[in-house]
Amino acid sequence: MLEKHYSAGGFTHTFKRKKFEWDVGAHYMGQVNIPGSLLRRTFDYVTNGALKWDDVGEVYDQVIIAGEVYKYRKGFKNQVDQMILYFPEEEKAIRTYYNLVVKVSSSASTFFCEKTMPFWLSHIMGNSLRKRFLSYSKLTTEQVLNTLTTNQRLISVLCAQCGNYGLTPKYSSFGIHALVIAHYLEGAAYPAGGPSNIFKAMSAVIEQHGGSIAIKAEVKHIILKDNTAIGVMMTNGDALYAKTIVSNAGAHSTFNKLILKEFQKEENTIALNALKPSVSHVCMYVGLRATDKALQLPKYNLWIYENDKLDTSLAIHLNKKNSASPFFYISFPSAKDSSWEQSHAGMSTIQVLGSYPYEWIEAWEDKPWQKRGEAYEKIKEDIKTLFLEKLYVTLPQIKGHVEICELSTPLSTRHFSNYNKGEIYGLEHTPARFELKQLRPKTNYKHLYLTGQDIIAVGVCSALFSGVITSISILNRNLLWRIFRYKAP
Repeated sequence: MLEKHYSAGGFTHTFKRKKFEWDVGAHYMGQVNIPGSLLRRTFDYVTNGALKWDDVGEVYDQVIIAGEVYKYRKGFKNQVDQMILYFPEEEKAIRTYYNLVVKVSSSASTFFCEKTMPFWLSHIMGNSLRKRFLSYSKLTTEQVLNTLTTNQRLISVLCAQCGNYGLTPKYSSFGIHALVIAHYLEGAAYPAGGPSNIFKAMSAVIEQHGGSIAIKAEVKHIILKDNTAIGVMMTNGDALYAKTIVSNAGAHSTFNKLILKEFQKEENTIALNALKPSVSHVCMYVGLRATDKALQLPKYNLWIYENDKLDTSLAIHLNKKNSASPFFYISFPSAKDSSWEQSHAGMSTIQVLGSYPYEWIEAWEDKPWQKRGEAYEKIKEDIKTLFLEKLYVTLPQIKGHVEICELSTPLSTRHFSNYNKGEIYGLEHTPARFELKQLRPKTNYKHLYLTGQDIIAVGVCSALFSGVITSISILNRNLLWRIFRYKAP
């Protein structure tokens, strides 16, 4: 396994400043709090049961729109009843909506499993297996919700978690919306000890089975001969050869950068390049000299919107350079982690995320990390001031307790993840994305496979499951039976 970063694990990575520690991408995960679920069993399988989870609690997300509070509660019935309590006149629309979410997300299993099929079998059976999910993923979230209700506030509340997939209702596929909402319906959990324990536990299993992991190991390009992947060329000039090459670098990076131009195929690049990269963001990391309990910090996340016009507000923001993000996502990693106090006594942490287009910061993309100059640092300070103001308004009790405050930009994401535009979710989750047949493990280069969130959907759990379907494609073996039979020690 070859990793460009100085630490493996991708978006499960955590980093430290002084004695504080934050996650960078794995803020909460659905279904892993259910021991018998496929995702929980898969995590158990790839970590040999070493990974433990902390339940986020009855409320896993709290939405604040123009000062009004709405809670997302664990459990299908609890969530439906809660929404009906907020919008009693919309009971029929709410019940129809949540039943549809479950129906569409359930149909995704055959859609994604079709991706494991060899091309010849896909040509015969693929359309029938994809049809049910595609009938809704072809529609935008706005199109579907407008058939259920005209209540704009209700639509905004139901779509308030759209930051989890990076597109507002007007542009997002209802397929991804349904997948994300269903993913959290039964609550969420956080890895005990922090998300870095995901890779720590996995790396032990990888090495147990003869695998090896190299950090600071950047791949320059994939070595191809007679349309067959035979190895990789490293940036230091070393060539490594293998029978099978698996790229987790994202579809854009794989086909546009890791495949040399003379070997690129228009059937890959034209279709893929019609899809934009997903959203980029800034994130403020806050360390406090007080405990979560003392500051009354919650385990659940906050989604804060200035109004219920999600699409309009974001469009105005994107078209006005250096304007304030119209939404803020606030997470409390220390509050979610049951083991935090043991190693970080008297401390707590917060993260605040907001939208920030890559184009606003790309003038510094060729400057080295941490050496981008005064003008760049001034932009970061201005954003930090704005975010702190929002945080103090939301949580006034933390004033006077902030010891450290650091901001990352899309250039930080670009530097560490190697995504060209600092995107965090790979390809945009538009309706067109789910119709693209190239987003499957097996590529049209022999012995070259894709894995990662681009071939499934956004997030750590999707990335994990992409590993399963890529393994099935390579081995031509139903690994799901093995996962379901596995019992953690």
